[in-house]
Amino acid sequence: MSKLVELIRESKSAKKEEMVPTTLRLPVKLNSYVEGLADQLSLSKQEMLLRLVEEGVNAAENELKLDDREEERKKQAAEREMQGKCSFHVLNTNKRHSVEDHEWMIREGVAAAFYDPWKYNIDRLKKGDVVFLYENGVGIVAYGTATGEVLVADHDDDRDETHYQKLQDFKRLSSKPLPAAEIKKTLSRNVVFLRTMSAMPDGQKVLDKLATYERT
Repeated sequence: MSKLVELIRESKSAKKEEMVPTTLRLPVKLNSYVEGLADQLSLSKQEMLLRLVEEGVNAAENELKLDDREEERKKQAAEREMQGKCSFHVLNTNKRHSVEDHEWMIREGVAAAFYDPWKYNIDRLKKGDVVFLYENGVGIVAYGTATGEVLVADHDDDRDETHYQKLQDFKRLSSKPLPAAEIKKTLSRNVVFLRTMSAMPDGQKVLDKLATYERT
């Protein structure tokens, strides 16, 4: 059974999630194929598009190995070698997994990560390190400096699966976040924002950009 068919069948029994509107323009031939596939599987066009997007997202996650524990451990080991040399980090607010986690970080002014091995990213933050909080689809929405003190809390009913640090001098950019395209332009390089946390050796350029960006 193909993964797409599994997703379609699961969707019929899954609870309804909150939906957000979006606009998508398709080439004529592709649109015709989607409509035909929807008819074949007795789905609405919207349901068909949703399942196709979900399948594409799963493929992208597998390619980037975002949820691969061994790959995450390798990344952390490589970045530990930079410890002491890099004082800037970009932290994804986990919105793709939990809107509640994202809102908690912004509301409380903390940098957090969840579950082994991703939670150990927080342990690498030193006092005075600058942490940029990145929201998927929006950009850098807040930033502050780490205290160096790792705090531990439960996540849902899972004991000690949240590691976090409070961020000093915390500043929200709710009125004017710094989008991904602007960050890449500022650094003149590609940046992987979907990873839990990545070192940003050239992060001073982003901090300098934010100082002028907010006033424009």
